[in-house]
Order: sequence, then structure tokens, then C-alpha cells
Amino acid sequence: MGLALRNVLEKVGLREPDVDDYEDEEFIEDETPLGELHEFPGSTESEAAPEAPVEAPVVTIDRIKTAKPTTYSDAKEIGDYLRDNVPVILNLAYLSVKEAQRMVDFASGLTYGLRGSFEEVGTRVFLLSPQNLKTVEDTPKSSTSLLQTL
Repeated sequence: MGLALRNVLEKVGLREPDVDDYEDEEFIEDETPLGELHEFPGSTESEAAPEAPVEAPVVTIDRIKTAKPTTYSDAKEIGDYLRDNVPVILNLAYLSVKEAQRMVDFASGLTYGLRGSFEEVGTRVFLLSPQNLKTVEDTPKSSTSLLQTL
């Protein structure tokens, strides 16, 4: 088949171009083996100063919000405090069991969304901590969780 006819058929899409028609581009291989380091003038390993470990910034807490909601509609205020990085102690003693469960669901979703933590610290009392605050537990947890009683 002639070159002109082959080109026309390829342009129309009735024939695939031959792979052999193309020449390989010149490939230049890097002479430096992997893992070999280049030294720069005036620097040696002994001159490098060891890096001091970086300490995490200290978080200062200027306030903690104690919330005693009486209805589920108080959840917005709790969310506003936690969003502003204020830890919240949530006391659900004044809510019905149904509303307390809704508030627990809201608070756990809120802390998850803000990358905070949600901990039960007493009977129907919870600590909602923002992301920048970590809590340390001194006493082991009891075997029965109070979340199960809600």
C-alpha cells in the first residue's frame, strides 16, 4: 500500500497508524546511580547542627462553659461555644431521656465534625473538648457506661 493511501486511511480513521512508523526519541540516561549523594563545597555532615525537638504549643484555657440544657433547642448555644474552642461541660440531668439521647447524638456529631473529643465524666454529664485540648484520665472507667442507660 502506498504511503499516500495509508496516510489518507489513517486520517479518515479506517486504519490504525503503524507503531513502527515512528522513530524512538533519543533517551539520555542519568549517569548518577540512585542513592548517591552529591556533596556541596563547604558543607560536611559534622558541620550540621542537630535539630532541637519542637514542643507543642501550650493551650491556655480562659473559660469553660457549663451547660444545663432544659430543651433540645439549647443545642445551638453549646455548638457555638465549642466552635469557638471553648470546652463545654454538658449536664443532661434536666432533660427527658428522649431529649438527652438527641443531645448526646448532637454533641457527639458536633465534636466529631470539629475534630474534638466527647467524654462521659459522670452520670449524664459529658465533657466536649475542642481539637486543641486533650484530656488525661486519672481514674479507670467503670465497667458500665452511663450512655447505655439513656
